[in-house]
Amino acid sequence: MQKIILLALCATLAACAARSNVKLADPQATKMAPHVGQVCMLRSPLPEGVKHKVLGNINSSKQTYGSVNELLPLMAADARAIGADTVINLNTSQKMGAWAWARPVGTGVAVKLEDKGSFNCASSGGELR
Repeated sequence: MQKIILLALCATLAACAARSNVKLADPQATKMAPHVGQVCMLRSPLPEGVKHKVLGNINSSKQTYGSVNELLPLMAADARAIGADTVINLNTSQKMGAWAWARPVGTGVAVKLEDKGSFNCASSGGELR
């Protein structure tokens, strides 16, 4: 009986954690090397003329109550893992879920800039993570 209660408690706690995943734009393409640098989180598209390659879509969520700020580090880590240096069209919000009236969710497009020098995250309204 104690094992069942412990297992139920572990499953409940695991459901509380925030999650993030990536759907690659082209799973057959050569993978970019992961990096440990900062990632620009940008709520808009890139400014016109900034050349980039779309690597994938990032989706993040939490099943229970929380802040969308809990998702941003996870999304940045996913972007780093696939070699992206910017997440564009970042959209975070609260949605109704099975376990919470308002749970955080987030989406964005992970991109690799062709020339990092041609883009300034802060002046474009982005945030480095």
